Amino acid sequence: MPPVCLPEAFSFPLTRKTTRNKPLLINIPELVKTPKFQRVSAVVIAVIGVILITFSAWKNIFLVINGELQEHTTFALTVDGFLEEQGILLQESDRVSPSPGTMLWGEETIFLNISRGIQIFSDGQTISLNTAERRPENIILEAGLLLFPQDRLLVDGLPMGENSIMAPSASHSIQVLRGTAIELKTEDGTFRFTTDTDILADALWKENIELFEADHLSVPLNTTLDGTPLTVELIRSKPLLVQLPEQSVTIRTTANSVGAALAQSGLSLQGLDYSIPPEGASLPDNRQVEVVRVKEEILLNQEQIQFSTEYLPVSDHDLDQLQIVSGGEFGIEAQRLRIIYENGSEVSREIEKEWTVKEPKPRVIGYGTNINILTENTQDGQISYWRKITAWATSYDSTCPGCNTITASGTVLKKGTIAVKLNWYKLMKGMRVYIPGYGFGTIEDVGGGVSWSTNWVDLGYKKDNYVPWSKNVTVYFLTPIPPPGNIMYILN
Repeated sequence: MPPVCLPEAFSFPLTRKTTRNKPLLINIPELVKTPKFQRVSAVVIAVIGVILITFSAWKNIFLVINGELQEHTTFALTVDGFLEEQGILLQESDRVSPSPGTMLWGEETIFLNISRGIQIFSDGQTISLNTAERRPENIILEAGLLLFPQDRLLVDGLPMGENSIMAPSASHSIQVLRGTAIELKTEDGTFRFTTDTDILADALWKENIELFEADHLSVPLNTTLDGTPLTVELIRSKPLLVQLPEQSVTIRTTANSVGAALAQSGLSLQGLDYSIPPEGASLPDNRQVEVVRVKEEILLNQEQIQFSTEYLPVSDHDLDQLQIVSGGEFGIEAQRLRIIYENGSEVSREIEKEWTVKEPKPRVIGYGTNINILTENTQDGQISYWRKITAWATSYDSTCPGCNTITASGTVLKKGTIAVKLNWYKLMKGMRVYIPGYGFGTIEDVGGGVSWSTNWVDLGYKKDNYVPWSKNVTVYFLTPIPPPGNIMYILN
């Protein structure tokens, strides 16, 4: 430090008390020239120099440890001196930048990557190492292992994306999953590829190998891939058109027979079902099969058996009076039918068994057999009769269709000739009757158009005196009473 120069004439008073209280004047230039003053000045200058040097060594440093920024002040002159000052002991595998011997001038940034333990599982072996590297691929290479395009890495059991960096704060494990070489044999040849997938299905999908559900693989689709080479045989299914009752469907199958192809696709024949061609036949060249669904139905039918009617003579009832003695009961007849349907349409119906469940019971009607002789006054005089009925009356002559002049009994058709139903005629032939408005007549003919279900009489005329009839009339059967064998107790 240069000496301080003061003007030669410069002086200042120093006041000190004297007995006389007079000022004391000191001469500065003379003071400076004294040895004592010069020694004090040298000491002061040295102290100031030390202070200046000390303050020039105090500096600001930035430290980044495993990506975390810290700010420090230090007197250290080098990087390794600073790290020692922070209590950081470098390991051989740690990484520091700048290098440890680099001088520090202030405001520098020091990057420090502290190594961590890594376990590598690859190719059946385990490798342990300490490294400050954070990229899994670089760590694998640092361990002396090779990576291939289809290999994958799992860090702590999880897949890492491309350019991933591991967290620096802990130890990690790295698993190397080698790609799996697959040899796929098909009818068209052998296809070889290497995959980085874990399951065979994903490997085939990634290679755009289309599979149908009915295709056959020699190993399951969910086979795990672990790097071990795998040979797979693929048998392609072929299309087959199946005509079902409700629709046509195209299936794919690897089977050789019709039945096996249908079963493989879930369309197997059941019960009486059959196919065209038969299920044991080979698949046809036209790749078409018809399935006929057969359904068998057992049907039980019950039918009523009509009861009959029996008549019982009742002597204490007058003629033409009917009385139900006992009501009839229907019987029941059963039959078992076997019905066959093909594709919903009935093709056969067979009665397997018939039997009577219940026999019918006849209805019994009592008819009166007591005959009374009565009289009646008519416009033609008093008559005596033993039966009176109501009947539908028509008339005819020899000109009607099918008629002629000679009656069934051989007499000539004329007024007074009465025609009745054949069953009446057989018992009533020759009986005399009286019909109001027509007069007396004799049953001598059979009416060709007479209804069998009602009481009906056809009144005869000659051609020249014909009178048309079409109404209900009362028919009186005149005495004498015929023999019991000629009496129709029940008119039908």
